[in-house]
This record gives sequence, C-alpha cells and structure tokens, in this order.
Amino acid sequence: MSRQRTPRRADLSQHFLRSRSLAASLIAQAPVTRNDLVVEVGAGRGILTRELARRCREVVAVEFDGALAEALRRRFPSDDRVTIVRSDFLRFRLPDVPYKVLGNIPFNRTAAIVRRLVQADPPPQDAWLVVQREAAERFAGRPCSWETLPSLLLKPWWQIEIARRLRRTDFDPPPSVDAVVLWLARRPRPLVDRSQAADYRRFIRSCFGRDGRSIRRCLRSEFTQTQIHRLGRDLRFDPSGPPRDLTFDHWLALFRFRRLTRS
Repeated sequence: MSRQRTPRRADLSQHFLRSRSLAASLIAQAPVTRNDLVVEVGAGRGILTRELARRCREVVAVEFDGALAEALRRRFPSDDRVTIVRSDFLRFRLPDVPYKVLGNIPFNRTAAIVRRLVQADPPPQDAWLVVQREAAERFAGRPCSWETLPSLLLKPWWQIEIARRLRRTDFDPPPSVDAVVLWLARRPRPLVDRSQAADYRRFIRSCFGRDGRSIRRCLRSEFTQTQIHRLGRDLRFDPSGPPRDLTFDHWLALFRFRRLTRS
C-alpha cells in the first residue's frame, strides 16, 4: 500500500516521522503519564498524537498548517481526549494548569519555541522536543558540548539533556542535518532564586560579552585579579585557559561568590 504524502511547509523546515513504531517508542520513553495534559507542538500528520492519546489524559494538538489541521480533525473526529487547534504555536495560549509539551517541531523555529516555553507563565513541567542536533547541543551544553550562553541562562531553572538520537531516514523527507530528542525538565528547586534571576542573567551576559580568549579576560569586569586567582585555585580551573573549560557548576559558584562579596 502506498503512503499518502501530505504537502509540507518547506519554509518551516517540517520533517515528518515515518514510522508508527518509532512514534510509539518515543512516547513510551517520554516523561508522560495517564494523568497528564500534553500540548503537542506541530502535530503534522498525527503520528505522535495517536500515541499520546493512548497514554495521556488529554492532548491539545497545535498545528499551523490549515490542511494538516483539517486532516487531523478528520482523523480524530470523536476522540474526546484529543483537541485539534489550528494556530501558530508562538501565539497559542498555553494552559493555566499543569501541563507538559511534546512535539516534532520545525527545526528553524527551535530557538523561538524553546524561548516561548521557558518564558511561559506557568512554564511546562517538561518539554520533549525533536530538534536539530546542533540546536540541542547549544541548549544542553555539557556533557554534549561546552557550555553556551543559552545553556547557562537556562540551567538554574531547567535540567536539560539530549534524551535520544534519531536517524535522518526516520523522517519524510529526510533532513540534511542530524536530529535528536531534547528534554527540558523544570527543576523542582531552582538553583538561583527568582529574585536573583535578573542579576544572574546580567552576570552571565556580561562575562560572555567580553573578549573570550581566556577565562581571566572574561571575568575581569566582575572580579579583581586577586579574586580570579583565588577562584581558580578553589574551583580548580586555570584562569589562562579558554572559557569553554568552565562548567555550569563553575559559573554558578562564580555567581554565588560575586553575590556574597557584594552583599
């Protein structure tokens, strides 16, 4: 039997999952339960929607493409666990009650979608997103790559990891880049208090905006040379080394030391 091909939105870098067994495996691995309300981003042909409906209390499937949204309504005409919404996810009103987010999202909207989720009020408990590998590594930082500005700005409030790697042949059409599952889980106890969030972000941006040839040069606007030497000794980093040598734990300790010395 030939597979019906639905036109895709090329401008959104949309690549559909091909296999129902892969979709079932992804949902089985995802942090969702029968009690969960799940918002699906970019429902597409409904291959993940179908599996979510079997495992969750309620699925709100958000799809931007009008033809795809109408096809989804025909596919789930009487399933009271599934609500189809035609909308740009960036303009979609997220629930006021606890929820999780899952989806195979357009690769070129990854940054905007992640930003929308982490800035939401309330934010999701978890986000489980199929994204381009390079984008996922920027958000995850170590141990997948070195820390980045996005990873450091998120990690006090989110645990971030690459949960699974996918093959290009898992998609229709196959993308020209590698794809992974990016998992963001909201920390039950933030590592930086919300009252200090603006100061933390300013501190990180200030250091990252400096000449990045050495840790010493990155930190010199926030600490004296004596402090940098002492911090390097106590936290076990070489101030003359590149900034990528610093882990998130280093940056968190640096921020806490700065708060302590300026309080």
